[in-house]
Amino acid sequence: MCNTNFIQKFKSFKSTNVTFKTFYLLLIVTLSSNFINSKPYFQETDEEIYDRKIQNAKGVALDDFTLNIAKSFLNRPYKARTLEGNQNEKLVVNLREFDCSTFVESCIAMGLTYRKDDISFDKYQKYLQRLRYYKNGKIKGFESRINYFSDWLYVHEEDGLLVNVTPSMGGIEWKKNINFMSTHWNKYPFPKDMELLGKIVKIEERINNQSYTYVPKSKIKSIENQFMNGDIIGITTNIDGLDVT
Repeated sequence: MCNTNFIQKFKSFKSTNVTFKTFYLLLIVTLSSNFINSKPYFQETDEEIYDRKIQNAKGVALDDFTLNIAKSFLNRPYKARTLEGNQNEKLVVNLREFDCSTFVESCIAMGLTYRKDDISFDKYQKYLQRLRYYKNGKIKGFESRINYFSDWLYVHEEDGLLVNVTPSMGGIEWKKNINFMSTHWNKYPFPKDMELLGKIVKIEERINNQSYTYVPKSKIKSIENQFMNGDIIGITTNIDGLDVT
């Protein structure tokens, strides 16, 4: 935890006597499948992988379903910038390799199909898109993607997918100036697009006007017994301008 200073914890939205949960540990850098495949993993389509994972995890208690999905990807390759490479923004589905965010989104989207009792691959893609983009999944350029994890949590608490339980666990107010993207714009896909940069700056300004809470590292030991299978944990960073790594 050399680069971290606090933890945020979010549980999921309760619906019709069940609670959707998913597990997120931001220090994970490798992910993989424990199942024996009938053909090499990278020759399977994403739909084939999805169908196999869902069927193998199906039937367990909902609290553990998404966690079991996540565990089934142990040791899969980590790949940075898995959403980049397209001139025009579009939904990227990749169940063969992940970065931290796409791993979490993929597992949560699978859990949502289970909770809503529609495990079709088409429904999975719709949930994935809703998780990844503003306005319930409306894709309208790079700026429509939710790029900051703290904003991702804020947006999906607003739309009812998640519940922030950090305040009830002793969380205190968090203030930090978030501007990493705009101040490192040359590292992003469209470094010469100044109009797009202006849109990103406005998003960062909105994020900085939102309120957040966190649990300091010094208090984590006293609350660790409250963490449960399927919880989402965000580990923040002291890197200037960045919220969570």
